Amino acid sequence: MAGRPPVKGNFVVDIGSGGSLVLHSPVVEAEHLPPAGQKTVSTLGGAGAGGKVTGRVGRVASLTIGKYRIDEPLTLFSTDKAGAFSSTEQQGNIGQRILSKFEIYLDYAHNRLILEPNASLKSAIAPVGSGLGIVAEGTDFKTFRIDELLEDSPATEGGLRKDDVIIAADQTPANELTLSRLHEMFEQPKPHKLSVRRGSETLQIVLTPRKII
Repeated sequence: MAGRPPVKGNFVVDIGSGGSLVLHSPVVEAEHLPPAGQKTVSTLGGAGAGGKVTGRVGRVASLTIGKYRIDEPLTLFSTDKAGAFSSTEQQGNIGQRILSKFEIYLDYAHNRLILEPNASLKSAIAPVGSGLGIVAEGTDFKTFRIDELLEDSPATEGGLRKDDVIIAADQTPANELTLSRLHEMFEQPKPHKLSVRRGSETLQIVLTPRKII
């Protein structure tokens, strides 16, 4: 954290996670994180094999892995009382948003992890956000339902509501989209035109992602 000694520990390299950095709840409690006055928001859509995760999302000053430093990574300060993110065996979890900054080699024979940075090493992680938690439903996972909304975010400012269904985004119909593609779109700081089904109505809504944290 800014102005404080670094927290050192063992972290899970979670290639299957779509997240960034997670600090487990015992570390959060012991280090009194996040510090008073730091802006954080509620976690959206966080879940794993153990169920829904809880906590606040903010940023730490940096994460150092070996000789590489990632500045201001998006960070979940876990408040879980059970499950992986409450473990005392490791201090946290490192997900895809950080790992995608490297070419990764898993050298099992020598029990080592080799990281080679790519051009995105110094790029900001999630510089903007939408405030939307979206789930993909249906047999083909092409029904994109809004499951959560962050208060005072582009989602609520645009008039979106829980259980709205996105049927098109920027003139691309839902059957040609994926959940990953929607997330990528909503990380671009420009207006996105959404067609949304709300009950029997079809609404046209403009969503403009911006910096939230």
